Amino acid sequence: MTIIVLGSVRGAPGVTTTALALASVWPAWRGVVVAEADPDGGVLAARRRLDPEPGLVTLAAAIRSGTAVLSDHTHVIGTGVHALIAPPAGEQVRAALTVAGDRLALTFDQAGADVLVDGGRLTTTSPAGAILRHAATTLLLLRPRLDEVMAVRHRVAALREIGVDPALLLVRDGPYRRDEVAAAVGAVLAGEIPLDHRGARALDEPGAGPSARSPLLRSARHLAGSLAGRSRGVGAARS
Repeated sequence: MTIIVLGSVRGAPGVTTTALALASVWPAWRGVVVAEADPDGGVLAARRRLDPEPGLVTLAAAIRSGTAVLSDHTHVIGTGVHALIAPPAGEQVRAALTVAGDRLALTFDQAGADVLVDGGRLTTTSPAGAILRHAATTLLLLRPRLDEVMAVRHRVAALREIGVDPALLLVRDGPYRRDEVAAAVGAVLAGEIPLDHRGARALDEPGAGPSARSPLLRSARHLAGSLAGRSRGVGAARS
């Protein structure tokens, strides 16, 4: 199935929130899993008051022993979203990603569901690099501010050198227009996500979640529809 990586270059533009929003409105005819693979540590365990095991660490151990099935290591959170949770300690996440290596991307590919990977800050040396190289789509979230635009411009150039060509996902919180941002970075703009604090908070609360009419979910639904059909397996990964 499809592996889609979401990440950023700096700050906290809402990568985890966006992944959860997309998963909550993902087309019903496709399964979806949100997977935390942020080398700085996961956040869902703390937000949802969950034990991080089973999760990324137990999946990495299963991969090493040759018995890995993604669904055996996920939690159901919120309104039915399946999530692979990472521990909050970055050292544990980096160790798990290193142990799993390319086999983690293969496990995602064989999961029978699309996998939305929260990759945190995307760098050319990230231990999540194997997932990046095998992803059908990589989205870099940024706010339309000069400092972020310039940082993303340089990061996009660096990622392209290792075979990763990210698209941009604009978090609407800044003075520049979408066409100005795309031109300055030199990358395709995949879409926009509004600054919707109420909708974001509702994703972290138990119960029904945000209203289907919330700006966050309306934008996520449009983006999910365009992303869900981009299926490409590990065997077709960039060389």
